[in-house]
Amino acid sequence: MLYLNMRVTQPMIGMHTRLGQLEAHYIPAQLHTEGRQARSNAGWTQPQLEIDSYESRHAYGNTDNADFAREHGQQGLSDLAKTTSKHTEAAWHNITQAARPNSDEPAAIYDRQLAETVSRQRHIVTTLIPPPKIHITPGQVTGTADEGDVTVKADTQAFASTHFTPGQVETYLQQKADVRRWTTEGRYDIYA
Repeated sequence: MLYLNMRVTQPMIGMHTRLGQLEAHYIPAQLHTEGRQARSNAGWTQPQLEIDSYESRHAYGNTDNADFAREHGQQGLSDLAKTTSKHTEAAWHNITQAARPNSDEPAAIYDRQLAETVSRQRHIVTTLIPPPKIHITPGQVTGTADEGDVTVKADTQAFASTHFTPGQVETYLQQKADVRRWTTEGRYDIYA
């Protein structure tokens, strides 16, 4: 069976009111005291010790990123190009020489590499490690005496402070009028 359902909402008007107010306050006298106590203002600065040990650490190999990149940046690129060229040359040599029948070239290649490794000369370089740079700033006594000052000042007002807030009435629509209709068939609501 088909049912017609309706829901009707009536309009509601709301209202806010605020009463007018007159406020009057006297302004109390204000007393200002500017007091600066006598002080010796004497003090001292802390001694400072500055040690720059970067050159000493750099001699041991402890470098910062900028120095490391400057020293080893181009070396990495040149080593990469040299290694690539060496492997390419060895590959072509193996293709042309080692693939022949009865060739003893792989053993000869190994013997040449071993001879290069054994005959490689090692060099040890010794350098003087520079001492760290030390700078000392001694402590100093600073400041001059302040005799101080005490000044009293009173500020008064001849008139009271007034403030008037006018009353106010505000009306607004709190709820709109509304008519909603829908049909129900069995257990199902059908909205248009």
